[in-house]
Amino acid sequence: MSRRLLFLPLIALIAAAAGFGLMLGGRAATTTETEVIERVVAVYLSDAGVGAARSDCAARPAASADLWLVVACGPYEYFVDAYGRLVHVNAPEAAS
Repeated sequence: MSRRLLFLPLIALIAAAAGFGLMLGGRAATTTETEVIERVVAVYLSDAGVGAARSDCAARPAASADLWLVVACGPYEYFVDAYGRLVHVNAPEAAS
């Protein structure tokens, strides 16, 4: 067995890690605030149901270092991370 073949798994692992890093970095660099807010507003409209309007929503920068935006829609608050993913939702408690 050639000595070069021993390093193939290591080279494949390094290439996969580099590809994964480039993919995540590209996503973070190309995601705009407008796209994220539009996605969160769509979630709010489906969560709140009848009577919900797009004008209920406003976004602000997050205070936490791990988060990017907080989108407040009526009684709902949606927390978004740097990759544009919805991380947490503060929703009103259901009436018992």
